[in-house]
Amino acid sequence: MKKIVILMAVLLNAAFANSQEKTQAIYGKAVTMGDMPVRGLSVRSKVLGSKTQTDTTGCYTLVCAEKDVIIFEGELFKAVKKKVKPGNADSVNAEMTFPMNEANIDVAIGYGYISEKDRTTAVSRLPKGKDYCRYTNMMDLLSENFTSLSVSGGCVSIRGNETFNGPQCALLIVDGQEVQSLDFVTPCDVKDVSVIKDGGAAIYGSRGGNGVVIITLKKAGD
Repeated sequence: MKKIVILMAVLLNAAFANSQEKTQAIYGKAVTMGDMPVRGLSVRSKVLGSKTQTDTTGCYTLVCAEKDVIIFEGELFKAVKKKVKPGNADSVNAEMTFPMNEANIDVAIGYGYISEKDRTTAVSRLPKGKDYCRYTNMMDLLSENFTSLSVSGGCVSIRGNETFNGPQCALLIVDGQEVQSLDFVTPCDVKDVSVIKDGGAAIYGSRGGNGVVIITLKKAGD
C-alpha cells in the first residue's frame, strides 16, 4: 500500500510539472535544394506533441514548450530536429534533404512537397531519348545545350559563379559517382543530363557549392 501511495505521488508531481511547462509560439520555413519551399511537411513538438504542416510557401507556426525539440518530417526527406531553448529567437527554419535523382524529385512533386514550377527553376535537364552522337565530346554537348553553363578546359561552371580567381567548377557526377573529368564519357552513351544550380545542390554539401552536373549513361537495352 505504501509503495502505491509513493508511486501516485510521483505521478501527480510529474503531471503537475508538465502542466506548468512554459510554452511559446514559434514560426519558420522549410526549404530544400537551397531555397525551394517544402509544403505539406509535418512539423511537430516533441515535448508538447503539438503538430502542424507547412503551407504552400513552406512556412508554419507552432506552439511548443520553452525547452523543446521541433521535428520536421516528410516522405523521402531525412527528418530534421531543431532544439528550442529559452532566449532563442522564435524563428526555427529547416533545410530538408533527400536522395537527389529525377525519380525522387518526381515523387516529391507527386506528394505535393514541391511544385513543378519550383523544380524547373532549380534543375535544368536535357530531353530524354535524344541522340547526342553528333557531339565529339561532353564539353561541346554541355556548352551547346545549357546556356547557364560556361566551359573552360576541363572545368564546367554555372554562369555567375566566376570570381577574380577564375571559374568555380561544378561537381561532376556520372552514374552516381563523383568524377574529376568527363574525358572518358562518350556523348553517344549519354542517356540523361541534369544541371542543379548552386543553391539547389545543398544536398551534396560543400562539394556542390558551385552546382552539380549529373550524367546518367545508357545501360544494356536502353
